[in-house]
Amino acid sequence: MRTLRLHLSLVLVLFAGIHPALAQDRENGRRLSERWCSECHAIDTFRKAPSFAAIAAKPAVTTDMIASFLLLPHATMANLPLSRKDAQDIAAFIIATKK
Repeated sequence: MRTLRLHLSLVLVLFAGIHPALAQDRENGRRLSERWCSECHAIDTFRKAPSFAAIAAKPAVTTDMIASFLLLPHATMANLPLSRKDAQDIAAFIIATKK
């Protein structure tokens, strides 16, 4: 948990000045999530990794934080060939699942 916070803090510092050129598209984020993320992450049902709603419910989590996290290599997740726009769309979709 401490390592995750450190990585997320680093991501925020590195990407703080970057703004997406295009508006986020939640529907595209849903399609991409269903294709690439749903095997492990729950979109509507339980899976072995945290659900999108659980991720979005964390108080410190933002769309930019999630998008930046998705663009970095991960030890526990597949390294997907996401564009910055796709990462922003997925992040917008994840945040939209907040209950």
